[in-house]
Amino acid sequence: MTNPRWLKIALKLEQRHSDVFRDLVTLDACVCSSGQREDEYRLTAGKFTSEELNGLCEAFGDLLRLKLEDPFLDLFSETYMGRLGKDAQRHLGEVYTPSSVALLMTKLVMHPPVPGDTLKVAEPAAGSGTLVLAAAHALEDLGVSRLHMQVVATDLNPCAVDMALVNLGLASIPAVVRHGNSLTGQVFREYSTPAWPFACPYSGEPDTNRLQGSDVLGILRLTVPLPVETTG
Repeated sequence: MTNPRWLKIALKLEQRHSDVFRDLVTLDACVCSSGQREDEYRLTAGKFTSEELNGLCEAFGDLLRLKLEDPFLDLFSETYMGRLGKDAQRHLGEVYTPSSVALLMTKLVMHPPVPGDTLKVAEPAAGSGTLVLAAAHALEDLGVSRLHMQVVATDLNPCAVDMALVNLGLASIPAVVRHGNSLTGQVFREYSTPAWPFACPYSGEPDTNRLQGSDVLGILRLTVPLPVETTG
């Protein structure tokens, strides 16, 4: 499988910078945090020249295009695990569920929310958000909009948190994504996705239409601030 355009841009920049993949995920997570991480955005963007930042903006545009084509696509897990390597995977105990398996699992247990309520979903080991994406997919296959979900997704790995924030944010899934330890209950940081304020109770009637690309872009326009100016 050929690399998508966003990854080609990151790999090209890694000829001059280390781990541009991580920086790209960080920048995109800052965008999807609805203004909660502007200082971190400035700090990360400051590593790059204006020309390089233009390339990273193109990469973000490609990620957004892919999510508009398939909102339930996991953008990062395969690339992340490939870069991590099998030894590091074993050492860190990181295992990412394939999207096809995740969808099968969620279809076995998914059900519409109680009328007048939203469907509460807790994901204590979120990774890049694969299972949450699958849950939203399974719910919409039942004729229920993903805006009738309210998700809390937690992971101990900060990179996983950022990958999940981008994956769920660009899919317009209402979620709070936490950097924390689900075993101890510690929460270090948490960010709401742009769609979080748009979560709404289920009427009990099937939703005739899924969110369209224009709806997703509308949510992003209302909640994502304009990029801050950077130097470089």
